[in-house]
Amino acid sequence: MISTYLTPPARQDLGVRLLAPEEACDFEYWAARLVHVELLRNAVAVALYRLPLLAVPAGMGRRGGSMDVGFAGYAELAARELHGRPGFHGVAAVGTDVVWGEPVPKDLPPDARRQFFGLHAQPQNRPLTAYQWQVCHA
Repeated sequence: MISTYLTPPARQDLGVRLLAPEEACDFEYWAARLVHVELLRNAVAVALYRLPLLAVPAGMGRRGGSMDVGFAGYAELAARELHGRPGFHGVAAVGTDVVWGEPVPKDLPPDARRQFFGLHAQPQNRPLTAYQWQVCHA
């Protein structure tokens, strides 16, 4: 039996919309982990079908990014939408993933991988300050 979670929606339902970063269901996850929260300024929520996920650009020590969107058709559409946006250089669909920035070196140890993506070792239990919120929405 094939799960409906593994079956892509009907072709007419395929669509990608870019929304404000705070519309992403994982916005707080990324805000708590990014070393440079200012990257959220050029981040976008990529709404696939009904689920908006945050795409965080490269820059400020973050060398690249990626997101698994589940289906190759979505990956191609999302890559097309992100093309030309600041921090999304080299954006491409690779199978079900959308990737941008530098290619991730193979066999990176966990700490080096975290640094490659510009992330703290542990989530920061801090709300965005008024300044950080303003910078993200400038």
